[in-house]
Amino acid sequence: MSRSRAKEYYLVSESQREQMKSFYLGLGYSEEQTKKLCESCFGAEIRTGEAPQTSWSFRRHTEYEPGPDGSNGGGFFRNMFSGIASATKKSSGARAKTSAVYEDEAVAERIAGGCAAAMSAPMVGGAMGGMMGQAMCMPAPMPMSEPQAVPEFNTAETEAPKENEKSSPLDEAQLIFSANVNTASWQYVNEKISRRQPVSPDFVRIEEIINSYGYELKKPEGDAPFELTAEGGKCPWNKDSELMFVGIKGKKADEDIKHNIALLVDVSGSMEDEWVLVQMSIAAIMSRLGDGDVVSVIAYSNNTVTVSEKTSCADRDRLVDIILSIDGIGGCTNGSDGLEKAYAYIKDNFDEKKNNRIFIFTDGDFNFGITGKGELKDFIYEKRKTGIYLSIVGYGMSNFKDDKMEALARSGNGNYTFISNPFAIIDELWKKLESGLITVAKDVKIRIEFNPAYVSEYRLIGYDARKLTKEEFYDTEKAVDGIGSEHEVVALVELKRGRAEQKYRSRYVDVSTKEGEGELAFVEIHYKTPEGENREMTRIITPGEAEKGGDNLRKAALLGGFGLLLKDSQYKGSMSKGLLSELYKEELRAEGMDEPQPYTHLAAISEFIS
Repeated sequence: MSRSRAKEYYLVSESQREQMKSFYLGLGYSEEQTKKLCESCFGAEIRTGEAPQTSWSFRRHTEYEPGPDGSNGGGFFRNMFSGIASATKKSSGARAKTSAVYEDEAVAERIAGGCAAAMSAPMVGGAMGGMMGQAMCMPAPMPMSEPQAVPEFNTAETEAPKENEKSSPLDEAQLIFSANVNTASWQYVNEKISRRQPVSPDFVRIEEIINSYGYELKKPEGDAPFELTAEGGKCPWNKDSELMFVGIKGKKADEDIKHNIALLVDVSGSMEDEWVLVQMSIAAIMSRLGDGDVVSVIAYSNNTVTVSEKTSCADRDRLVDIILSIDGIGGCTNGSDGLEKAYAYIKDNFDEKKNNRIFIFTDGDFNFGITGKGELKDFIYEKRKTGIYLSIVGYGMSNFKDDKMEALARSGNGNYTFISNPFAIIDELWKKLESGLITVAKDVKIRIEFNPAYVSEYRLIGYDARKLTKEEFYDTEKAVDGIGSEHEVVALVELKRGRAEQKYRSRYVDVSTKEGEGELAFVEIHYKTPEGENREMTRIITPGEAEKGGDNLRKAALLGGFGLLLKDSQYKGSMSKGLLSELYKEELRAEGMDEPQPYTHLAAISEFIS
């Protein structure tokens, strides 16, 4: 049978091409390195033309040159499933692996048969539900000579825990929650708004919207791992309530710490629209590494291959060649196998003097190997005991498995963000890379106890999935998120002033309110040092502090109200687009701005209220 030759390509607009060039040059890549990175991506050519979309998700197209007999060859299943994780030999730093196109007809047919069998198996949710479900091996696009509009099937998944309720300090004296330094929810919501698409309330985690903004928090002094800042003032959406702002800032880590990084790249079919962004993300991370740092690149779909191992980051040309050597498209997603090999690799090359971390670039659509969220969570939880950290970088607006990635990050000593455009890459993977890489305090748990003599009722805004029990707070083996170098964690609490009443009376326990000695609230933070030693820090918040609203409270109130509207919260009170517009204009004036910068929080709010 004669074979045709296929040429894969992405089509970007002139504007996007220029943005790509500016992006790479801004990261410090040379003109020649930038030219290479702008010309190809994961084995496909990047072309400039009239791109069919303005977003940064690019459908990969296939152009066929006829074979000797005039046919375009290939066959349905070979075109869909022939691309398996692989690497082409483009430099001495990249190891040659199996080509993405199989010359052995029998091998190609076995792959096609296996995936066809998976597709034909009984599936929950009917024919269409089954085709789009986890059991399906996501295909590469069908061959086409010209770009065509492709209908979008939204299979994004998340969890929506019940919102935190109002509580009396006498009935529930302790507000306990774990730190959250993730920003995925904010980036996903931001992209939805920029595309003028509706935002599902289930994807809104208000604390991530608040935490992803910049504040002026007190810096830790001496050996303290973090410091606390408190402010208070009126609640814009509830005239009977006040807001209390509590911000925690991590210390700046030792700049001499070096890194041992493994980049685990999902190259399965469900990721093919996102690969330009993935390549840009990898390049951003590599640009921040240097002499003394080492990086390894592992790619996975049906199988897992090592693209490059233990490569010095001092040679930028070599790193560019390694990025360009990642190849392959299509296939299923055996994420657990990729993670197993990445953890094994870092463990074998573990350097206690370095930061040992895995970055996984994926949409979270694991459909081979371990696929259940609970099983994946248990798998990662065991791995965190090795001292290896996990950072998750998510992609894919319509196939975004947010629930799995959030659970993996929470279980894996790691953090989690979402990438949908180059601005998010710069903000989340470049500017914040140091804070995301180096942990200064592990398992950070926060307890706030309100004085019932001054507070009659309180409610934590956001952190709905981060509430902890008293037992979990004092359990030193209970693993939760850590805080990185100069990380900021902010909590916003709506409260009512006044003497609390005991709603649920007890026959044997008489709870009375006492005038605290100038105490509005008592904060206790439990954490572990990076070496694993258990520590605690306490802080008293006075009534006076909770009356001095400042810039931090103004910013957090704006974003908290924005989040309540996006979530359509039952606790949004009088918050409306009109009130949000007033708070937005106040913030613009305070920042001395006429118009917000693109892709920022203020730009998203402007788009939302217009």
